Amino acid sequence: MLSKTTEYALRAIVYIAIINASGRKVGFKDIGKELEVPVQYIGKILQEMVHKNLIASAKGPGGGFYLHRPSSELTILEVVNVIDGLEAFRKCGMGMKQCSDKHPCPLHNDIKAYRDHLLKVFKTKTIQDLVEGIKAGSSYITNVPE
Repeated sequence: MLSKTTEYALRAIVYIAIINASGRKVGFKDIGKELEVPVQYIGKILQEMVHKNLIASAKGPGGGFYLHRPSSELTILEVVNVIDGLEAFRKCGMGMKQCSDKHPCPLHNDIKAYRDHLLKVFKTKTIQDLVEGIKAGSSYITNVPE
């Protein structure tokens, strides 16, 4: 359901939150290397997130990307919305233009239940929740330092 760009954005913002917790900022080359994401691609994603005020960046020595608000206040849905928008939570699973509760496609009710649940998870789960899972060892992203 999530685009590759959104997947990379989520991994990057979690990584940034982990690095920021130790008082440091992180450069896009380090993010790309540690997360095994193409450096130029992650650079563009990070700039988009800066442009949309999801994260911030500072230039020069000691510069890099950082969260300018607590990770506990930043939801997964905000990241998804900035990168992909919310159309995936509204469109028909079979591509019908007129699909609705009153005029459903054959998959409407099943897909709607799935989308509604995922939307609820994305609205309530924060970046800090993801960071805590990594710190607890119950989940991981590629090569995140402990």
